[in-house]
Amino acid sequence: MSRRVDGTESTKTSSKRRGSVNNRKRLEAFKAASGDLEADWGNCDAASLQSVIVAMTRLGGAITIGLSRDMGAHSMTLLLDGDRETLWFNGNANLDDELLAVMGKLDLLQDMQ
Repeated sequence: MSRRVDGTESTKTSSKRRGSVNNRKRLEAFKAASGDLEADWGNCDAASLQSVIVAMTRLGGAITIGLSRDMGAHSMTLLLDGDRETLWFNGNANLDDELLAVMGKLDLLQDMQ
């Protein structure tokens, strides 16, 4: 038995394992890939990224950011009310401009509430 977040007990069990069980090949591919991208989450404007995170969480949603397996594109997944949208940005994208565009959409959503 396990406990849920609300403190109640769950009798649900699963024999499935979550996630990948052998990531060695994937990690080796990441190391071998060239990282010559202009776009980089580490170099984007921190205040813009923070604004997007704050706006999304105020709406009750969440954001994940990442990099494609081949390291050729950046992603941002927006999760809100059971909906999920993944935005992909090319390796030469201006992430600061992309964050401003996302922020504009989130501002519209906030205005609708």
